[in-house]
Amino acid sequence: MQSMPPSGSRVAFYSRYSTDRQNQNSIDGQERLCANYASERGWREVGRYSDAERSGTTTHGRAGLFKMLQAAELGEFDVLLVEDIDRASRDAADMHFIAKQLEELEVVLCTVSGGVVSDIELAFKAVQNQQFIKQNVAKSKRGQELAISQGRMSGSVAYGYRKVAKFDDRGEPINGLREIDPDKAEIVQRIHHEFDAGRTTFEICKTLNAEGVPSPKGKLWRPGALLGNRQGGIGILRNPIYIGQFQFRKTHRRFRKGEVKMTFKSETERLISDHPELRIIDQELWDRNQARLAEHLDRPFFRKKRNRFAFSGMVFCGECGSTAIVSGGKYLCTGRRDKGICTNTRRVFREAVEETVFQKIKQHILDTAVLGPALDAFRDEVQRAHADQAEKLESQTAALQDVEARISNLTDQLSNASESVYASQMLIKKLDQLGAEKRQLETQIQRTPPPVPIGETDEIIAAISDTIDELSANLQADEAEAARAKELLRGLVSRIVLTPIGPQKDGRGSGDLRVTVEGPIANLIDLSDLSTDRVTKNGHRPMFELDNANFVWTFSYELQWEDTRLDTVRSDLEIIGRLLDEADVPVSMDVIVEALAEEDESQGVVADRSPAHRARNAVAYLQDQALTRCINVRSADTGYVWNERHLTDAEWKARIAEPPVTRTIPVIRVLPPEAVVVLVS
Repeated sequence: MQSMPPSGSRVAFYSRYSTDRQNQNSIDGQERLCANYASERGWREVGRYSDAERSGTTTHGRAGLFKMLQAAELGEFDVLLVEDIDRASRDAADMHFIAKQLEELEVVLCTVSGGVVSDIELAFKAVQNQQFIKQNVAKSKRGQELAISQGRMSGSVAYGYRKVAKFDDRGEPINGLREIDPDKAEIVQRIHHEFDAGRTTFEICKTLNAEGVPSPKGKLWRPGALLGNRQGGIGILRNPIYIGQFQFRKTHRRFRKGEVKMTFKSETERLISDHPELRIIDQELWDRNQARLAEHLDRPFFRKKRNRFAFSGMVFCGECGSTAIVSGGKYLCTGRRDKGICTNTRRVFREAVEETVFQKIKQHILDTAVLGPALDAFRDEVQRAHADQAEKLESQTAALQDVEARISNLTDQLSNASESVYASQMLIKKLDQLGAEKRQLETQIQRTPPPVPIGETDEIIAAISDTIDELSANLQADEAEAARAKELLRGLVSRIVLTPIGPQKDGRGSGDLRVTVEGPIANLIDLSDLSTDRVTKNGHRPMFELDNANFVWTFSYELQWEDTRLDTVRSDLEIIGRLLDEADVPVSMDVIVEALAEEDESQGVVADRSPAHRARNAVAYLQDQALTRCINVRSADTGYVWNERHLTDAEWKARIAEPPVTRTIPVIRVLPPEAVVVLVS
């Protein structure tokens, strides 16, 4: 055992407190005790080190402790004084490590309560402090479990709720009570509805941030606050508290290399209590969002990108089989553009493909002769599914009754086994397992979907047709409705093939196409049960998983190319024709653009295309029709003339070089006539 350091020894103080329930006064109090103790022994204070709100069970994050050890390494003090050993550490291994480092550096470890720390005292108190921590953890868990059993909650308050201030008969506060915060609950409902409507978590967060809505931590919203963790059931889209189910003891924490490692427990190991008064999200909306989250997680990473258009990733080239993508508003073959393996130069407007596909589905597929046999087979399948579902529900109900009877039996046994601790523990463990099994069966029974009614064939076809029209219109609606309509319409089609037919019309890839469309029949049938409200608000979507989903319909049609520029060209031809009629030299493109701009200004017209764009289209049309030609002199005088004006190119160029001479009539001054009187005598 080391002896008491002599007077004049250099001493350093170390202080620490654990939780945010304490404050700086705790450190000040410890340092005051150490200062008095050092003053009584004549020691000279050379430094103070401290850690606020840092647990003694680990050295992780304790900057003050490591600064003290570094100062000891540099020989800045001879004595380390603490109020008690547990201020340095409550972990036995860490305490022995610190003591060994100080001993090797010939620094004496002293406490205010006991003086110089001996090896026996160090070992005893280190084990005692570690056991104290374990007992505190056990007591804390028992208190939390008691609160859960009494209908209260433990842990932090989830977003959308707030604490309830309530006192018992003795005036003591009742902890763990929650109630719905109406303002924040509205944000939770909005997030769930927008996610169900097809918006991504990034888009939802962007909107909330733009509107200045504070996040749960008061900062900006991020997708992680919505998605959370799928194993842990955290995050606004995954936390079951929003359907009135509180889960406790979800995580298991362990220390590893000075850090806390956290893993999530399985649902059977958790304490689950129902709080229907705290439900914010209805069950149907919750189930749909969980299904979408699961679908997204199970999808390969390269397919998780958001679809920009209704048929993104579904359109293919009919010549090489490569994907057709949208570039400049038109579908084009990536086999030719990116790989150089295809000769298909045909391009087609995206809107033309989308509009005609929906029209042709109604024309070719929504027919009694085509859809009737599939509907008959679908009815038979639904009836079989209903029978299987009823049998499964009956089996689950019987299993639930059996579990409830076993729970009742074990409860009676537990009341008679109060004197045997081991028997009570075994019965409680078995009751926990049966309770988890009961909750699982109740959830399965509750989520059993109701029977799907199947109407008459004509009624179903009419309903599908109306729904397709409504969804097509919703593509032009606000962002949420458009996203949901796009997702539903994508489900109708599985593949579109664009095959060029006939010659190309111009150098921009214009021409006729054969469009081949195919898709699953089940998704069409599912649309018969949709309405605009359900699409935009409740977000229903095709979810049938019956065998007839494998039945695929297909049809082809010709998409004839139409030059959408002709309407504008025809309105501009009168102006350009007048310029060409009155011109003595070729009319340049700049002159045509200026004339179109002046006409728009005089008429107060705001055209969707610029005058330069319209001028190029009109001139190209006139040349395609062999009505005009270009007189190219490689200068600003290059222009266009009528072919019907029988002048050669050389004559037109001569006019440019020597414009026609215009004779100017000189100004003649006209004077009034003079009167002359002659007198004859």
